[in-house]
Parts: sequence; C-alpha cells; structure tokens
Amino acid sequence: MSHELIDEAAPSERSAAPAMRRVTSASKRGDAAAVTALRPARMKRAPRVAIVHDWLVTYAGAERVLEQIIACFPEADLFAVVDFVDEKDRAFLRGKQVTTSFIQKLPFARKKYRAWLPLMPLAIEQLDVSNYDVVISSSHAVAKGVLTGPDQYHLSYVHSPIRYAWDLQHQYLQESQLTRGPKSAMARLILHYIRNWDVRTANSVDQFVANSHFIARRIHKVYQREAAVVYPPVAIDAFELETQKEDFYLTASRLVPYKKIDLIVEAFARMPERKLVVIGDGPDMNKVRAKATPNVEIMGYQPFAVLHDRMRRAKAFVFAAEEDFGISVVEAQACGTPVIAYGKGGALETVRDTSRPTGLFFAEQSAQAIIAAVNAFEREPDRIRAEDCRANAERFSAAHFREQLLARVRDVVPEISVRDVARAIPVPPARSDDLADDAPRVLAIDQSGVLGGAELSLLEVVKGLRTRIDVLLFNDGPFREALAAAGARVDVLDSGALRHLRRDGGAGPRLGMLAGIASLVRETRRRARDVDVLYANTQRAMVIGVLAGRFARKPVVWHLRDIVSAEHFGRVQRSVIKVCAKLGLAHVIANSHASARVFQQLTGFDTRRIDVVHNGVDEAPFMAIERVSQRQLRKDIGLPEDAFLVGAFSRLARWKGQHVLLEALLVDTRMHAVLVGAPLFGEDAYEAELRAFVETHGLAARVHFLGFRRDIAACMRAVDVIAHTSITPEPFGRVVVEGMLAQRPVVASRDGGVTEIVDHGESGLLCTPGDATELAATLASLHDDPELRTRLAVCGLATARARFGKAQYVGAVERVLDAVAKRRRRQG
Repeated sequence: MSHELIDEAAPSERSAAPAMRRVTSASKRGDAAAVTALRPARMKRAPRVAIVHDWLVTYAGAERVLEQIIACFPEADLFAVVDFVDEKDRAFLRGKQVTTSFIQKLPFARKKYRAWLPLMPLAIEQLDVSNYDVVISSSHAVAKGVLTGPDQYHLSYVHSPIRYAWDLQHQYLQESQLTRGPKSAMARLILHYIRNWDVRTANSVDQFVANSHFIARRIHKVYQREAAVVYPPVAIDAFELETQKEDFYLTASRLVPYKKIDLIVEAFARMPERKLVVIGDGPDMNKVRAKATPNVEIMGYQPFAVLHDRMRRAKAFVFAAEEDFGISVVEAQACGTPVIAYGKGGALETVRDTSRPTGLFFAEQSAQAIIAAVNAFEREPDRIRAEDCRANAERFSAAHFREQLLARVRDVVPEISVRDVARAIPVPPARSDDLADDAPRVLAIDQSGVLGGAELSLLEVVKGLRTRIDVLLFNDGPFREALAAAGARVDVLDSGALRHLRRDGGAGPRLGMLAGIASLVRETRRRARDVDVLYANTQRAMVIGVLAGRFARKPVVWHLRDIVSAEHFGRVQRSVIKVCAKLGLAHVIANSHASARVFQQLTGFDTRRIDVVHNGVDEAPFMAIERVSQRQLRKDIGLPEDAFLVGAFSRLARWKGQHVLLEALLVDTRMHAVLVGAPLFGEDAYEAELRAFVETHGLAARVHFLGFRRDIAACMRAVDVIAHTSITPEPFGRVVVEGMLAQRPVVASRDGGVTEIVDHGESGLLCTPGDATELAATLASLHDDPELRTRLAVCGLATARARFGKAQYVGAVERVLDAVAKRRRRQG
C-alpha cells in the first residue's frame, strides 16, 4: 500500500481537545451515578498513568498536544508505535524513554514507517499498559486502540478518527493516484479492515475528547459516541500583538494538496494590485511556484522568527483548508492579524465573523471565492480590530488546555495528585505549604447561576485555589460556564427549591420548598465528607451549608456580601441568619466594615470570628484594551461618539437607583445615560418603569439601554463618567473599583461600603443617595472640568491597584479558610 495514503501533515497540524462522554452531561444533571460508573476503584496510592501516542517522528501540532499532556502528568510513562525523533528535537518529551512496538525494528521503518499502516492496529495492541490505572491516548490514527481492562480509565484525546479511512478516503485515494488497478483494490481492502478495527476499539475508550466541535461531530458519526471539546494548546505567548499592519497578505503552511495554497496563489495572481507572501515548503511547491505572479512572494520554509515577523505585520492571514482545528489561524489572531478563511471545519470555531469579528469566511474552495472575500475585507478595513483578534486567540492557550484536561481526568480519578496538577497549571503566588498533601480542601457553595458581583468575586477565589477547591451550585447558568472555562471542578444541584425564596420579605418556605431544601442539604452533606471546610458565598447557600455542615461535622465560613438590614432583608430572612450564626457558622468574611457592623449588631456574633476582606478585582480585562480609543469603543458598542456619556453598571433594581440618574438628566440636558445591566430577580417591573420614564420625558435619544453585557471593561472605557446611584447602603461597591480600573472618574452614593473605597475629592466624588439634583450638579462639574476628570481617574486607578488587587483578596480569603480548617482539625 502506498505510503502517500497517510498525510503526515494532516494530523501533525491538527490539535486536539478532550471530550468527556458521560461525565460532562452527567455533571450538568447532577447525576453522580453516571459519573461514578466510569470511575476505577478508589486507590490509596497515587495512580499510575500511561500516555500513548501514535508515532513520534517530528515535533508538530499533535506533538504540541502531547507535550502539554506530559506537562499535566509528569510522572507518566510514554508509549508509541515508533520513536524516530532526533536528539536535538526531543526537549518536548521531557527526557522520557519511549516504549515502542515491533514496527520500530522493521526494515526501512525510520523513513517509511507509514508503509507499515496495515500492521499498526496489531502493533498498538501489543503495547502492554496493563499495570497502569489511567491511560491517556493522543490519537489521530491507532493510539486509541491500545488494550485496557475494566478497572482502568482510558481517556482518548482524538485529533481525528482516521480521516483517510473514513469520510476522506476517496479524496486520499485520488490524490495518491490509487483510484484504479490492483494497488487500488488492495488499498481499499486495507482501509475497510482498518475501519472495522477502528469502530470495534472505540468501545474500550471510557471518555472521548475532541479538539473541536467539528471533530466531535465526526466522532459521533463514526463511533456513535459523544465527545466533549477541549481546544488544543496554542503557544499564544510566543506571538506578540501588533496593531499597525502593512499592505500585504500572508498564508503559511506545509504545501500539501488539502491546504489549497495553490488556490490562494491563483486568486492573488488575478489581483495584481494586492501583495501575497507565502511561507512553507512541501510536495506542492512546484505547483505553487508555477501559479505565482510578481505580486506573490514565495519564501519557502522559514524559521519561527521570520514567520512571526510576517504574521504580525500582515494585513490579513488567508486560509483555504478544511482543517479539524487550524493552529496557524489562532497564531495569526494572537498577533492581532485578521483571518480570511474557508468557512468549514475548525475555522468556524476559531474565527468570529459577527460580534467583535476577527475575520470573515468564503463559502467554497475556489479562487473566485477567495477574491470576493479579499475584496469584501478591503471594503471595510476598520471593521476588525487587532485587539479583538488577540482576545479571541487567548481562548486557546496552553494553560487553558491543561486546566480542561486535568479537570476531566480528576473528575473521574480524584486521586490524581494535587501536586501534579499544580505543576501543570500556573497559579497566583501562594504560601509554600499550599500544595502540601495536608492542605485543607474547600467546598465552595453558591445559590446562583448568574454572573453577579458575588459570583465574579468567588470566581477569583476559585482561580487562585483551583488545585484544592470544588464548587457546588444550586442553579445552572453563565456562572457555571465561567467556572468550567477556568478549569474549576463544578457540580450543579438544580432542584429549584431556592428560586422563590425572597430575601426582602415574605413568609417562610412552603412544604414543597422544604422538601427541596432537604434534598439540597442531603446532597451537600454527601459532598462535604471529602473536604475540610465549607465556604458559602451567598445567604441562601449559607443556610444550606450550615445545615449540611452540622450533619457532616464540617466548619462553615460565610462570605458575607450583603448588609443584612431591614432595607435589604425581610424579618424571616434575618431571623434565619441569626439562627444560622448560632447554629453552625465557624467564621464570617465580610466584604466591608459596613457589612460586618450590621451583621454583628443583628446576631451578636463574636467579632474575633469576623474578618473584613475587601473584594479584589482583576485588572487584566482593562489593561487588554488600554490602547483602544474611546471613539472606537463607542463605535463598536453602538454609542454616540461625541456625547458626554454617564454610565451606570449594575442589575436593574430599584435600590440600585438608576431612576435617580434619569432624573438628573432632566436637570442637565447636556448628558446622556448608558444603563448596563438587566433585571435578574423578578425586577422586570422596574425596567418597564425606567423605560416608561424615558418615553414620558422624551429622553429616548439620551438614554441607552445596553442590557446584560460581558464586555464590561470596554463599556466602562467607552463612557466619560461612571455613576454609582444606589439609594440604600451598598455592601461593597465592586462597580466603583471597576470604574477606577477603567480609568474613569467615579461619582458614588455616600453610604455603606462605598465610603471605604472612595476618598471624596481625591479618588472620586460622593453624593447624597437619592438626591438627583446633587447628582446632576456633581456630574455637571465633571462635564465642565476635564482636568478634574483626569485627576480623579489617575488617583482612582492608583487606589484600586493598591487596595483592591486580586492577589491580596485571594490571599486573605485563603488565610481565613485555612485557619478555620486547621483549627477544626486540632479540635477533633
């Protein structure tokens, strides 16, 4: 059989991503039984891990994935069909010895190993991994067929099912000139045998992981199995953002038929006014050179430094292949370079062409379609921003890959060493004993699935303690997705029992609710058995945590993020808080002195067991867009470019006081209001009231409702002033700190935790809560005095960095949790 049937470039340039079959769907349902069914027996020792790769002959895309798998499991042993990697290129193997198959010693194996494809199924089955607890296969051909037993856990990270044996068989036979004759018949017979073997061996895989949704669909088509998606690792940090582009286009790849580089060259040959640079070498070099015209520069193979330089400076990167993933597409975006891509395969997942676009697509692999796409790109040169390209590329970093892979393995094999996880995943600076075997384990509990301020603050803690913290939610939603994206181990108990409980009043729970609450307590108690401390992030979660902690005999720490006064909580709810404080709270972390003071007055709680830890806010989203002009941000968001914009950022709720800002607009007609947020907890009537006020007073042209947004940093930097208008005391005021990090002057209500953030006249301005006239006058002073706006913004930024940094916040929370857990250990 011809060795050309196996295209070496295809698997090596495709990356992978883990897909969990039953585990992912089970964890979303809270179906612990389905997850447990995959787990091997519990071990009292560290699990032994084997990594199986198809073949080792070079360092390319598949090997980059292997490198990160090895980083996740540094003590693992490595197996492959053959190993012919040169000594100078072996660094990615981290000094590991590779156990190989009998093909290693067959004639001509070094140069013609692909010719031995018919024997590879047999070869992979002869690799003995029976002494290992966990087997991770990295497979684009046969690695997933390694033999495993019922007590072994096998996760297969699939780059693609054997593409030349399945849907691309006819294309490969044609390109290999094997469409007729005896050789063709033999090739088809061998491929038929490989297909049968491929399907049969899929049954021995416990979890499939795909490198894209495109490959996940192919896995389902071929194996009838579900696959979770973990995008492959791309060395994002090796590429630098460049916003100033030059007048040439770039394409870079190995010159093999399916890459369609000849089509790209043909297209630019018909556009002599546009310059194209081609980097790469391969079998199609002569075909590509034959089509080149003077405006097309064929550079051949180039070292990374040259590729990086051209990729940063190019106007756009042109990509015409149907790839499973397409690493080069992500690398281009990491440089801030837009992508013009064939709209099929992995590119549809790595390139955005709608909201905050990073490229555009053409519908067919033809020179004419490429020409049309380039012309469309030229018509809107400012539509795609380099910063958006870079931000999109960050989703595919190596760190993110490691987080996702480890989370999936540890969900099924929790005995995987915390120290191994720590070595694979960079974490914020921590104390030297953080990764000790006896480091306290934490179960964080939150009632919400939405991304509110409390949830964003918890997210930072989870990122900082990810190696020893699990998260339990009582509702599904964007918060669970954000936790999963951060590599957190998260489970959801969505019983609905807490949805109709109101904190601002009302009677106690009905009988049906009590049954649901009992179920939550029971399940939380079960999960609490394997941790040292329960960490409740919200009030309703605290109630469940206290009851579960009481039964499980575990200490409970409540992160108090509310002022538990009659203005915010009803009588029943405050009574419940008092009971819980006496029944089972070991410690309280308050987000401000204002919150701590009211809680202590309500409950009489021991002040020695209350710590005030101001929330920390991550500056990275604000720094990422620091060089983007305000005019460009307004254009992207759809805001007027020349108006004086005052932004209010919070959920739409009466106590947040957005109506006060609208009333201020009636006093001073020079200002516009930008309302970012949506009603979350049955507050739709308030939004309707705000919109009615706008309509009644003719403010429609000056009030901009943006609804819920994820790009808060961009929205904040798009406005001139940020107004915090709460009419009752705010527990902390996260939006005030965010405004400071956005380098915008902040006007805030003089009450609650806000007074612990803002020094009036220095880092911001304070107003009387609910006083629209005073608010209007304060905003007018900022409108009329640009120097005052600048001075407040500079001082505010310095304050936010010095007092409300993420590292200080996470470290303080961590110290409390550790102290409580260790105190309980000493007591019992």
